[in-house]
Amino acid sequence: MRLLLVEDTQDLAVVLLKHLRQSGHTVDHAPTLKLAGGLWSSEKDAYDLIILDIELPDGLGTSLLKEVRASDVAVGVLVLTARSQIEDKVYLLDVGADDYLTKPFSLDELDARLRAVKRRHISKPVVTQSVGPLSYDPTNRTVWIGSDQLQLRSQELKLFESLIDSNGWSASKEYLFDRLYGLDQDASANAIEVHVSRLRGKLVDHGLEIEAVRGYGYRLRYRLDE
Repeated sequence: MRLLLVEDTQDLAVVLLKHLRQSGHTVDHAPTLKLAGGLWSSEKDAYDLIILDIELPDGLGTSLLKEVRASDVAVGVLVLTARSQIEDKVYLLDVGADDYLTKPFSLDELDARLRAVKRRHISKPVVTQSVGPLSYDPTNRTVWIGSDQLQLRSQELKLFESLIDSNGWSASKEYLFDRLYGLDQDASANAIEVHVSRLRGKLVDHGLEIEAVRGYGYRLRYRLDE
């Protein structure tokens, strides 16, 4: 998933970013309400879920929550709060939070809440996607060749997902970079090429290739479709 993490406590943000990225998510981080609002305004259609702290140095996260719910974008919002009073939790749910976590919390509980929020925002049945002999299960994020699972590293899997989601159309390098790294991760300009090369090596024996579209990006195709 593409996540927006709004959290100003540096130590907690570092732990969450590391955990979420190791879990295969692409995460943008905003430590202030102003930065979070800017990211939401410019990237709102890209986010699957927002993890939102309430107490921020320049305001309350509930103002962003209200802005999100006033838009026509269906995105999950998981609130992080140090407030434990029932009336505070009821208020957060009433203004649009899908769920909340009271600090401190475990990473296992965070993962479970994220899965629950994601399920609530699935608006249509999840369909297995296929290209040539490969099939992709988006629920479990697994790639199969017949009954054998194709083993992909985290970034290779995100690249494959981005390409197969393009349905045979070309995906720009900028789009792929955002899907793999988000907006606040440092990565070199040729990082995409490295992952494309590795993924190509795992697909070529199955009749699939990642075709370079000059001056634009890449597309996934099955050679026998020609």
